[in-house]
Amino acid sequence: MVHEPRMEARLARRLIQKKNQLDAYRPMESFTVQRLHQDLRLLATYHSNAIEGNTLSLHETQMVLEYGITVDGHPLREYLEATNHAEAFDTLPALVERPIIVETVQHLHALVMDKVDPQAGELRKVQVYIRGAPFTPPPARDVPLYLTQWVDWLMSDNALPYDPVTRAAIAHHDFEALHPFTDGNGRVGRLLLNLMLMQDGYPPALVLREWRPRYIQALQQAHVGEYTPLVNLVGLAVEQTLDLYLEACVESTAHLLPLHELAPLFSTTVDYLGQLARTGQFEAKKRRQHWYASKEAVGQYFREASAQPRGRPRHTPSPDT
Repeated sequence: MVHEPRMEARLARRLIQKKNQLDAYRPMESFTVQRLHQDLRLLATYHSNAIEGNTLSLHETQMVLEYGITVDGHPLREYLEATNHAEAFDTLPALVERPIIVETVQHLHALVMDKVDPQAGELRKVQVYIRGAPFTPPPARDVPLYLTQWVDWLMSDNALPYDPVTRAAIAHHDFEALHPFTDGNGRVGRLLLNLMLMQDGYPPALVLREWRPRYIQALQQAHVGEYTPLVNLVGLAVEQTLDLYLEACVESTAHLLPLHELAPLFSTTVDYLGQLARTGQFEAKKRRQHWYASKEAVGQYFREASAQPRGRPRHTPSPDT
């Protein structure tokens, strides 16, 4: 019996709240975006590979990705899995603006399985079985048709009524059930999950290695029509990265003050500072309906304006700036 997928209400409310908070920080500073990408590149690579049995630790994965250092006791395949996944993860931002098509799926698989699987990027031509799963993926001859149908579903009238996290979770199960490749389906499926979320303005989901038993069980429950456990797990994975993003944004903008706090420091008005912010006279960020800026940026504007005969501001900044 199929049950309507439904995220736990408190989790759903938290995701909406945190997503709105994150949106208020956009556009984010370029260095913050770069730092978050590098952090998630490492974490996603480590956890996704560990779920599939890769034995590199988080520190060892970092050494491989950042310094190309290998550690004795690990097969070459594990190093290739790390560098391959990281390279595939790096392509996601460029893929966000395009619809997901069959070629997208095959391209990600080619990157993930490069030098690991001779059939990297090719749909399977043999029957496969998922160890421990209560079902068998469809015959190889049906994979091209089913994968096309999967891609078509993503933007269909049947899919779009779901919220983005629920829709991505459903699609993730259906991709894993199809198992379109002989190997690498889990890693490619999680990259596609992240791509779907990013296309809807969410950060990538971080499915943790420690969640593996719950994750596998949730995928199996989804196969018999009970999608809610998987939806909740993906929701928690999204919340992990929303928290990571929000912490980075708060840290990067902690020096910013609202204009109503800055105005008295420069003996001016909020309206005047707002006019300057809207016209780009100093660097400012808009969160929801309010502008924020640093004392240093506003002070620099007034100093430069005072030095220009025709650009003298209406108000004289206080000496302590």
